[in-house]
Amino acid sequence: MVGREAGIERTMYQHLSERFRLFAETECQDSSPLYAALCQGIAQDEALLDIAARSAPGQPVPNLLLASVHYLLSHQTSHALAGYYPTFATTPCPPTDAFPAFRQFVSANREDVLSLLQTRLVQTNEVRRCAYLFPAISLAASAFERRPLALVEIGTSAGLNLLWDQYRYSYGGSQIFGNAASPVHVASSFRGRSPSILSAPLLPISHRIGLDLNVIDTSDIDQVAWLRALIWPEHHERRDLIDAALRVPRRAELDMRTGDGFSMLSGLAEEISEESLLCVYHTHVANQISNDERARFLRTIETLGAKRDVVHIFNNIKPHLHLTAYRSGRLIDLPLASTDGHARWIEWLAEDRTP
Repeated sequence: MVGREAGIERTMYQHLSERFRLFAETECQDSSPLYAALCQGIAQDEALLDIAARSAPGQPVPNLLLASVHYLLSHQTSHALAGYYPTFATTPCPPTDAFPAFRQFVSANREDVLSLLQTRLVQTNEVRRCAYLFPAISLAASAFERRPLALVEIGTSAGLNLLWDQYRYSYGGSQIFGNAASPVHVASSFRGRSPSILSAPLLPISHRIGLDLNVIDTSDIDQVAWLRALIWPEHHERRDLIDAALRVPRRAELDMRTGDGFSMLSGLAEEISEESLLCVYHTHVANQISNDERARFLRTIETLGAKRDVVHIFNNIKPHLHLTAYRSGRLIDLPLASTDGHARWIEWLAEDRTP
């Protein structure tokens, strides 16, 4: 039995090691040289893999471990490791030299790291994803008579993407779209053509409802610090966007609710008058639920669509950013865009008008 258990443990470490190695190569290589170097080191370090293995079930382990260290380091910026992080150092030390300091920091803060791994969640609030939500929601709404939108975001985190109509946008040129007076500037670019819907007038919003298993309270300094720690060290623009969005006055309009948004939607829809167009969306959260749960949720949307007009914008279920909508019971189903995970670029696929 002992030999069998040892074999299982080795297999677990090998699997986890491979996750860190792939994360370094596929996620970090072109985006965070520091995290790429650290993950390559972690993948070969059994002591660190043992710590990482204690992460809460269902969480992306590399993201959670790196964020936990980033969070703790924000309170210990005199530590040598901080000198490698662009978050804290104006001229960071070479990332390829960072692993020994990282390993020492984790060892010195082992209990705090374990506590974070077991109690915190990876739930970034990528404000730049509004760069594709803006045209996606506008295009979907254009298929219906003009009326207020009832926004429902599943996996909302801090709810900042419920305020997409309060931001201004640019896509590689000087032209500004959206709310031109906004202090929040979301910059992205289109690969190929851009949709004409960008210039359409903004629609009124009747509801801004955010659903999450663990809603981030933006009035809590510690929770905001965790939200910022989830952002990779080199990504200054992502931090700046969150900081700017946290200052938007209409944040007070957000109706934030804790729970499983995929199962809460049916009951929630009953609260919303059909005078508003129900607009449900989620980005990079459906990959955290099972295939059965996804299928069940799509049936929920279909059932709602038989009763009322509804828009559903999502990814991680079908290829690309996708739209499923029901207009007077008739299905509209089409891919909208291929996007970078952080919305640094968008390849628009949809026609300028919905069917």
